[in-house]
Amino acid sequence: MAAPQPGPAGPLSPGPPSRPDDTARELSRAQREHAELIDSVDGIVWEADPSFRFTCVSKQAERLLGYPVERWYQEPDFWVTHVHPDDRVWAANYCREAAEQCLPHEFEYRMLAADGRIVWLRDIVTVVAEDGRPHRLRGIMVDITGQRRAQEHLEHTVSLLEATLDSTADGLLVVNLSGNILACNRRFQQIWGLEDMQPVGRDAPVLRHVSEKVKDPEGFVARVRALYATPEEESFDILELRDGRVLELYSMPQRQRGLITGRVWSFRDVSARVHAERERERLLREAHEAIQVRDDFLSIASHELKTPLTPLRLHLQMLKHALESHQPVTPGRVDKALGQVRRLSALVNDLLDASCVGAGRMELQRTPMSLPELAREVFSDFRAASGNHALTYEGPDEDVLVSGDRGRLAQVLTNLLENALKYSPLGGPVRVTLTHSGGDAVVSVVDSGIGIPKEEQAHLFARFFRARNAPVSGFGGLGLGLYICRDIIERHGGHIWVESELGRGSAFHVSLPILSTRPLHEAHV
Repeated sequence: MAAPQPGPAGPLSPGPPSRPDDTARELSRAQREHAELIDSVDGIVWEADPSFRFTCVSKQAERLLGYPVERWYQEPDFWVTHVHPDDRVWAANYCREAAEQCLPHEFEYRMLAADGRIVWLRDIVTVVAEDGRPHRLRGIMVDITGQRRAQEHLEHTVSLLEATLDSTADGLLVVNLSGNILACNRRFQQIWGLEDMQPVGRDAPVLRHVSEKVKDPEGFVARVRALYATPEEESFDILELRDGRVLELYSMPQRQRGLITGRVWSFRDVSARVHAERERERLLREAHEAIQVRDDFLSIASHELKTPLTPLRLHLQMLKHALESHQPVTPGRVDKALGQVRRLSALVNDLLDASCVGAGRMELQRTPMSLPELAREVFSDFRAASGNHALTYEGPDEDVLVSGDRGRLAQVLTNLLENALKYSPLGGPVRVTLTHSGGDAVVSVVDSGIGIPKEEQAHLFARFFRARNAPVSGFGGLGLGLYICRDIIERHGGHIWVESELGRGSAFHVSLPILSTRPLHEAHV
């Protein structure tokens, strides 16, 4: 059965046939609309062959670059010659290589406008291929000059900011609310030794590295975590590092448009200032101590000098009275006066010696000498007047020769024995020993007296020092004897030291380098 045919007025009626002039008008209208559409695109729509001879260029080319469109058609190398000289070679090569591979591509370059302006273009290119070979190139050039200028301005601003941050004396660190590191400057890396490490990212490795350099790592980490937990809090802390440096640490919330987005840390190395302040405090403290020592010394010196002068004056007055009354003068009175003169002379000599030591002017007359002979000689002088003390001496079986100033070494041994007797007020044994080994001879003077507090033994050989358990009223002296002894022994290339226990006595040791040893019988030949 045949299908029904639509009527003359039906919607499928083909109507009257088109005339040739109507078709031409429709075609012309379509071409015009097509051209208007292309020209309305905000960019240069173009078509060219693989050698860059242009066959179609939209009117936007004249608006953007200022050259008549006809020049694009008439000049075979128009595009290449008007590309910026710095981009000319690479841009042409890049487009040519992509076209030969029939690959769509996109690239950015600069062209020179007719008025001398530099115009940045993004060229989006499609390759029309026939039989696997490029036949036509079609694309659109979009003006991105404003974008590139904005990008260049942003890059310049960022570069300026980075240069400014890297030029600051403070180390800066920026973290987000999660504690992850967003940025830091070079000074921060220098302060913490992070030059070979990439700090940006999670904070755990950096925090671990930094905490290892801090004196109190646990306290530091706890402080950091507490600040992360309270984003709005500001802080100021002093950090002491294991290597002796001191840092001031500032921390403030980072705000963007009123919202807290993270935290900025600032680290300032104030080591020089802090150390200078501590040094100033130390010098001030030492100055006060020196003044106190001076005042104490003047008090002790005046007491010590007055002590022999008072009985000396009395003895001299008694001697004068005896002579005036024609009474006999007994040797005992003269000896007592001479004893006070000797004591006064010893004090003056200590002052003179201390002055020479302080100025480095003490002179020694060193010759080879027998150390056992000197020790026995000094020991014998004390043994006769030891009183309640039992003095003993032990020496080697051979003679020991040293290079020394006999008078000065005798002064040292005399001072050690005097101290041993003076600081053993209840009597008891005092033992002198002489031994040698390893090229050194050691003379030791051991008593069973009041001893020396352990914390004061390191200061015992300092000038004017007196242990706290040796008051002036009970034990005389200027606090110079051991100071002088140390200088004498060290000038001989030796060493002097003490071993003591409070209430159980002291042992002073003097070591001197040995020249040689010999049998005792040769020492008396």
